[in-house]
Parts: sequence; C-alpha cells; structure tokens
Amino acid sequence: MSAWIMFGSGCFVAVLGVLTLTGSRGIAEYARSPRAGWGRIAMGGGFVLDGGARLLGLSSEAGMLVSTVALGVVVLGAVLQIRAGTLAKARRAGDVD
Repeated sequence: MSAWIMFGSGCFVAVLGVLTLTGSRGIAEYARSPRAGWGRIAMGGGFVLDGGARLLGLSSEAGMLVSTVALGVVVLGAVLQIRAGTLAKARRAGDVD
C-alpha cells in the first residue's frame, strides 16, 4: 500500500512541476522560475522511482540501490526549489503587515 502512495504522490508532484514550467500555475511569484518546476519534477521523480521499485518487486539489493538514487533525486529537487526562492518568497508574503 505504501508503494502505491509513494508512486501516486510522486506522479502528482511531477505533474505540478510540469504545470509550473508551462505557466499554468502562474499564480505564485516563484512560478516564473524554471528551477521551481524542475525541482518539483525531480522530487516527484524520486518518489516515483522509490515506489516503482517496490511495486516491481525488485530484490532487496536492487531496491536499496534504487532507493539511494531516489533519495539523491529528491534532495536535488529540494535544493533546486530552495535556490529558486520558493520558501523565501512564501515566507515574505506572510510577513506583510
């Protein structure tokens, strides 16, 4: 069950990243940065990799290798989103009096 949840949420986050890149979700200030979209796609891809490996029933050694790569992809996506200023801009908008 957890593999399906990871796979489904990864697909959802990746779709949000594609929508950010295409400008369909251009409501937020950070949506203009392509790094935010690529970061979301990378994070979603990491979850899809991890969930997909479990759904395919890979051996424990192969599953550990795929999970390690997936963790690296998720961290890369988080770094891209932080560099795009996603968190900083959201925080600044809340601090307005």
